[in-house]
Amino acid sequence: MLSNKQLKAKAMKRLGGHWGTGIALTVFKMSFLLAWMVFEILLYLFFDHLGIEYNFYPAYLFGTHFGRFMTLVRVLMLLFVVNPERYILDRIYVDMYSGRNFLETRRYIQYNSRTVHPRATFSVMLPMMLRLIVLSPVFLSIYGIWYWGFSQKDKALTTMGLFVFMISIGFTIVWTGVFIHYCISISLAKYIMLLNPRASVFDACDLSSKIMDGKHGRYMSFLLSFAKYLPLILLFYPMFILEPYFKMCWCSFAEELMGSYWLDKYPAMIQRWNKYAK
Repeated sequence: MLSNKQLKAKAMKRLGGHWGTGIALTVFKMSFLLAWMVFEILLYLFFDHLGIEYNFYPAYLFGTHFGRFMTLVRVLMLLFVVNPERYILDRIYVDMYSGRNFLETRRYIQYNSRTVHPRATFSVMLPMMLRLIVLSPVFLSIYGIWYWGFSQKDKALTTMGLFVFMISIGFTIVWTGVFIHYCISISLAKYIMLLNPRASVFDACDLSSKIMDGKHGRYMSFLLSFAKYLPLILLFYPMFILEPYFKMCWCSFAEELMGSYWLDKYPAMIQRWNKYAK
């Protein structure tokens, strides 16, 4: 197995002729985020001009009818607009890493958006829901910590209360570790579905868990190897160079872990589509 340094060198070599494309993709992503922020600001100014209360405090977003409606709109935008674009960007990086023409993939996705976009949405939504389900016990234990440690601090803490408080702390720590372990286990599902758009989300998660079995330490080692770039990320502007580099490094890492499972189905699908589309 290649070392972290070798994987990054391999990614840098693959990125060699695609720096311009990578930077352009990062600019597109940043422009999308900027457009969203501008839209939110304009929306705030519009409602403020009309004298309608509109803010971003949790009490307003989840405690009022209009706040809940706007939160739902944001979630739907995230699922059905942002996620398909993220899928396309990630797929372009896979093509760049594999040395293929990403324009054909882009054209294929555009012409088959009715099938690709829903799959892209579910490929993000279902793993996110699975993570939330696994994480849900932590929310209950955190509530136990808050209730017995802070809400009841003015009252005498009973033996049972102290016991529940300590159990909640221990459970939160342990289950957070379980959650991190689970997230690492299904981390390759994203690449499995990028390589095979017809793969089931659950099958991709199962295969990812199988591949990642015993490799969680390797994953954490590779992840922590990027810690030295954190100061540059805080400067923002280096992100235009670091983003393509990070994406290619993760493609290299995923290919290394997946081994023979790294089978790209898109070229054959595009070839068949080109044949019958004429």
